[in-house]
Amino acid sequence: MKMIPAPRFPGSFHLWPVLAVMAACSVVLAQEPQAISVDEEKPEPPTCVFSGIAWQGASISGLGYFLEGTKESEFIEVFLPNGSRSRKYAYYGSSPLVFFRAVEIDEDEPEPDPAEPLEDVEPEKFVYQPVVSHPLSPGVKDLFLFFFKGEGDDGTLQLSAINFDPAGFPAGSYWFFSRCPDALSLQFGRDKLVLPAFAQRIVPARIDEFGDLVFRVYRKRAGASRKVYSTIWSYNPRARLLVFLTPSPNGVTIRRITDLVKEEKALGLRPPKEDKEGGGSKRDP
Repeated sequence: MKMIPAPRFPGSFHLWPVLAVMAACSVVLAQEPQAISVDEEKPEPPTCVFSGIAWQGASISGLGYFLEGTKESEFIEVFLPNGSRSRKYAYYGSSPLVFFRAVEIDEDEPEPDPAEPLEDVEPEKFVYQPVVSHPLSPGVKDLFLFFFKGEGDDGTLQLSAINFDPAGFPAGSYWFFSRCPDALSLQFGRDKLVLPAFAQRIVPARIDEFGDLVFRVYRKRAGASRKVYSTIWSYNPRARLLVFLTPSPNGVTIRRITDLVKEEKALGLRPPKEDKEGGGSKRDP
């Protein structure tokens, strides 16, 4: 039996490489991920971000603030530990930053008058009592807050703050705060310095030739300088520390707060505002 040859179309032998290349390109294009603008993922810049600590006594809970500074905005509760820095929180309101305590309303309230028209609005279950506030500076975008009780019988909560921006207080630095009424002489790693009474100073850590970070404190007693504190601290180049020196009968008491400099998303950050006219991001072209 005579075999019938398979039909050939004109130019098919030369056409199949082109078709193969086109098919491969279509697969590559289909698999290529869509480019995402980095600017679109950036949150709306807040007025400031803050973290804090309960400087005295137990940790503090039950405080909070309004995200935009008004009672119509979201109320965010904060937790302030007594031994370390809290998480970061974002604030979009104006100065001052006010902290409130939410107090639940007694449910045994008189029923509404049936003669009055009923509004389809749920009554508030809490009242917000202002507790403490802090004025904001336009150039300060990262705050560390110290919550402490004031002197007196009432023990009113008070607030102090420092600029916690890593640009001015970078990793590998120690921020010394003296609460002593006289000057202190410090040996800190390879550096020697004098910290005046009630002064503060940021010092970059420089380990010695043995890789140690030696820390010694000297105070003048009866006209002579005497060593009142000595230790060796471990060094982490990614950490920065707040060091408080408080007078004690035997010399000084040291309190340290360690903070690792890293990317941290603050609670309350909002996505970019939408363009009112186009419905897109403000950064859209």
